[in-house]
Amino acid sequence: MMDEQAKMSLIEKIESMGLWSYGFMKVKMLTSSEEYLVKRIELRYQTTFEESEINRKIDLSSEMPSGKTIVSIAFPYHFNVEISKEGYFSMYTLGKDYHIVLMEYLEEIAKVLRNHGYEAKCFADNNSLPERYIAYVSGVGEIGRNHMLITKEYGSKVFLGEIITNLEMETEEKDFEEIENYEVCGTCRNCIKACPTQILGHVYYDTHRCMSYITQSKEVSDEDLKLFKGRLFGCDTCQLVCPLNKDLKTSPLMAFEPRDYMKHPKLENLVKLSNEEFKNYKETSAGWRGKKLLQRNAMIELMRKGRKIDETSLGTVYLKSYYHRLTDVFKL
Repeated sequence: MMDEQAKMSLIEKIESMGLWSYGFMKVKMLTSSEEYLVKRIELRYQTTFEESEINRKIDLSSEMPSGKTIVSIAFPYHFNVEISKEGYFSMYTLGKDYHIVLMEYLEEIAKVLRNHGYEAKCFADNNSLPERYIAYVSGVGEIGRNHMLITKEYGSKVFLGEIITNLEMETEEKDFEEIENYEVCGTCRNCIKACPTQILGHVYYDTHRCMSYITQSKEVSDEDLKLFKGRLFGCDTCQLVCPLNKDLKTSPLMAFEPRDYMKHPKLENLVKLSNEEFKNYKETSAGWRGKKLLQRNAMIELMRKGRKIDETSLGTVYLKSYYHRLTDVFKL
């Protein structure tokens, strides 16, 4: 028998926090997606940031064997920010680290379920769950040609979080087979045309070639160094050209309000970043790959602009090696 009171308490809590894009899905085996996942591995499209065990992606109970229902919630992060000509961080990194923020909200919501006597386990990105799949099937949003989840109020500028619970709920689930129709996009192909590495427009796409992934990679080829073009961490190109991301509501979640030092980065300061100064960036989602990566990316943009750097000020072999490569790449 369904516990309607627990479900209503859950919904009331979610909406009281200003979260309106949410949905529910049964915990089950995703056998229909196995072929897709296997094909991606065969094509070597899977990155080190993804769950490597297919069974953990297919079996939604792998994270919580007693789970009956997955609660999928979209957390908006949109604030109106102009792209800095000096260089820019991806919009999702401008505020507090979303992993921390989402877990705080999810745990607060999970308390409602626990107070009703149910188990509840929270997830925010660092898990085996196929989050966009779950969000789509749960009715949280649609999947666009850029492979991102797109919500009605906040477009694709959302983070996804989940709660698995042993509370059994009725669900209204969409057919995953219809994802490839990209109905939400209509005839628009802006993201496909604008993608700097031209990986969009296919059911299978090489995540290694996503500029966001490249900017976060420790090792980058000379050809890819030419593609950064101001990107200090992440990309955003497919989101910036998407008509469904125009005139969005501002997020009610003030933890995502952009920090000034993220909105207006100073390249010279970033290259010379001290451990003490790096603490600011560790509070955001742009700090998890380390200080040297941010220094390198700032150096790429400085040298692309033809601005000089004192090689003797570069404190590591890693940065000096990139300095010499960039000198050749940009013919300085």
